[in-house]
Amino acid sequence: MSSKTVEKALQVLDQFTLEQPKWGLRELSRKLEMSHTIVHRMLTTLEEKGYVFRNPETQKYELGIKLLELSNVVEQHFQISEIIHPIMHKIASETGESVVMTLLDNEEGVFSKIVESSQQVRFAGSVGRRSPLYVGASHKVILCHLPKDVQRRIVREGALQHPQLIPSEEETLRRLDEIERNNWAYSAGETISDVAAVSIPLFDYGHKVLGSLSIAGPSYRLTEEVAKEILPDLERHRSELDSVLSKVCFPTRRNFLLHSLH
Repeated sequence: MSSKTVEKALQVLDQFTLEQPKWGLRELSRKLEMSHTIVHRMLTTLEEKGYVFRNPETQKYELGIKLLELSNVVEQHFQISEIIHPIMHKIASETGESVVMTLLDNEEGVFSKIVESSQQVRFAGSVGRRSPLYVGASHKVILCHLPKDVQRRIVREGALQHPQLIPSEEETLRRLDEIERNNWAYSAGETISDVAAVSIPLFDYGHKVLGSLSIAGPSYRLTEEVAKEILPDLERHRSELDSVLSKVCFPTRRNFLLHSLH
């Protein structure tokens, strides 16, 4: 199989997201701007290998069980659940709100683990959700620790793509500097409507930013004043997390960001 064929197959898989988990052949071809014959050949091969399957009722393609198997391999390799889950559960119990771990991956933040609050009204996010780094506390607290030239480029591109989210590049960069100095961030209604979060950065063994840890809940309950009160509950467990993360290798796509030339 040529590298070009592999790239096209990966482009097909990349279209299956939380926002659009199902695709018809022709709509996927239009999205990718590829011949439907080529896309059909790709989907047929992926279906044979278990990476996608065609729902017989809707005739649409969905992700297959093979990817679940692979995700379990990654999870077992990380040993994330047994190591980090108790720390996150402890924070959730202390604060009464949900706790979210976000990882940096290819200029986006990905919700990687969530321990939900026991309260009836709670955080409504889901594992696997991706968002730009310039939206929300859990992502901005990552972005502010990337090289300055990377920050400027991501903010500039975000302003072009989503001007409603970045009305002023200068103000956004100033805010990132402030978050870096404070080493925490708060936001309300940015990543998810009516949801607020207070976040701290997470670092790997080389003290390079890896992701973030957040307390999240309804914005009417998790106001900025309340966030400041419960921030110590996050910071108190930082050393526990640092000792764990320094021993774990995360296969996320971030090295090209961290080693940017100034």
